[in-house]
Amino acid sequence: MKIEIIPFNDKYLNDIRAINVSVSSNPDKPYKEKVLSQHLYIDYYTEFSKENCFIAKNLENNDIVGYIIAEVDFNRFQNHMLTYYLPQAKAIRKDFEQKVKEEVNSYAPFINQYDAHLHMDVKPGYQHQGIGTMMLKHLLNHLKNKGCKGVMLSVSKRNINANNFYEKNGMKIIGENKNNLRGLIL
Repeated sequence: MKIEIIPFNDKYLNDIRAINVSVSSNPDKPYKEKVLSQHLYIDYYTEFSKENCFIAKNLENNDIVGYIIAEVDFNRFQNHMLTYYLPQAKAIRKDFEQKVKEEVNSYAPFINQYDAHLHMDVKPGYQHQGIGTMMLKHLLNHLKNKGCKGVMLSVSKRNINANNFYEKNGMKIIGENKNNLRGLIL
């Protein structure tokens, strides 16, 4: 299989949204909850940080098999999430307000050392084939070239495979709440 990591383009938005839902711990969740997940983990990045978004494309069948997205401006991220996406989250389910605040604010204590944060997913059926590592290396090189000091992300403690993947790729636990916050100095 020949995989190429390419810059995100809006024409791939539905592909990465579908991947996000397909890797969810509950892919059958109600539509509104899927929308919230896409707001939290995709839409902000593809709208406001597009230059830090990449996709993995299978060149044999043109299938989009993964994505990795990042933000390097925490203040912009926090402002947009709390003023634009938080009201939408509350409209979907009131208890999501706390989830959004926790997700956004979990990064704040670490932004001086880890100024970028990321989110990534690989489509089921393509996992455990090196695609995630390929995307992560591509993004880390991109962030290093932009002058970022470090990168972090939040990973569910229940997601053993993801935690093992990030550990294998040098991302250490830098904080904990309901999730593991992992970071890597660039």
